[in-house]
Amino acid sequence: MWRRSLGIYPFRYNNQLELLQSGNPFFEKLSELIKNATSEIHLQLYIFEPDETGKIITVLLIEAAKRGVKIYVVLDAFGSKNFNRIWQKNLTDVGIEIYFYSPIKFANYLHMGMRLHHKIICFDGKFALIGGINISDNYSAYNHETPWLDFALLAQGKIVSDLVQICKQTLRTVSNYPKYKTKQEIQKELKPIITRVLQNNWVQAKFGITHQYKQQIRKANNDIILIASYFIPSLALKRLLKNAAKRGVNVKIVLNSFSDVSMVKYATEYFYNDLLKAGINIYEWKQSVLHAKVGLIDSEWLSVGSYNLNHLSDFGSIECNLEILDAAFCLATNIKLNQLINDGCEKVSFDDFNTKKSIRNSLLQLISYLLVRFSLSLLFFLQGKKNPKIKK
Repeated sequence: MWRRSLGIYPFRYNNQLELLQSGNPFFEKLSELIKNATSEIHLQLYIFEPDETGKIITVLLIEAAKRGVKIYVVLDAFGSKNFNRIWQKNLTDVGIEIYFYSPIKFANYLHMGMRLHHKIICFDGKFALIGGINISDNYSAYNHETPWLDFALLAQGKIVSDLVQICKQTLRTVSNYPKYKTKQEIQKELKPIITRVLQNNWVQAKFGITHQYKQQIRKANNDIILIASYFIPSLALKRLLKNAAKRGVNVKIVLNSFSDVSMVKYATEYFYNDLLKAGINIYEWKQSVLHAKVGLIDSEWLSVGSYNLNHLSDFGSIECNLEILDAAFCLATNIKLNQLINDGCEKVSFDDFNTKKSIRNSLLQLISYLLVRFSLSLLFFLQGKKNPKIKK
């Protein structure tokens, strides 16, 4: 029980998992699950944009509510600030409960609080989607542009009960949702994939994701693949990765070639020289913006979810990942990730990086790193949303 209080749930042994990529694979499955839902949907996201993707998903949610499905939506008040009152009214008019997460309010336009950064959607207590994918054209390709690279896991089995529990715990912080235990769904004839929930929530002293990343990197023997969208590692994490490379582990880090936050891209480049010199392999994703957060170690341990390798995910956001221990699933993921690296990435060499490096770029990288580190430390203090929750 004490480990759960630290953000590490018990292992669940009776599960089915499928790794879904952003674009059609994820949104076709999401649409199918909403259409097939019969009793209850919990949807908790950082971003729900009122764009073409948002419109499609909203219509499906409204149709589900009209046929009697009870739907609870919790969105981060900052990340989903564009989700306007007209869209909110369209949902609440059919009985959908929608809330905006923004705790510890000091004034009407100043909040200090953890950001709700996890992306979890649960259906009927039987299926769940968890990962890093938001509801937005950036991830769906419904706007006919290449979607941002990201991943989610489709889960079925006992692990879903833990994810439903997390959704209800979050819901209770913004509503009067009753405290009661749900009936555990018994899943039969599922492949026994071993998985468990990991959480980060600094306010509740939960550092399960951070702890497991560090533990697994320490124990790595053969290879490490990190796909990291906003990679600003702590000194401790950087040291662990360099130590792994020194003992012969093949460390691959996949980063953005171009980012939706240009300053973060420069701040990440601040680490290139040190990491490359230590023998760590850096690859840049060239096909689109990279938004994925995946860690794979020795093809035996896998973590997928909303957690970024930076201080904001450690101290300023509520994060949720699944940790998977299954040789077959991890091996299949290894093949998929290496295929993406081979087909869509360019390797950064130490010589090329330093040849192209100028005094201007060096200063820009240093200044960006210092500014980003400062911003990540203060970002969750500065969130302006006057009305953080709307009740039914």
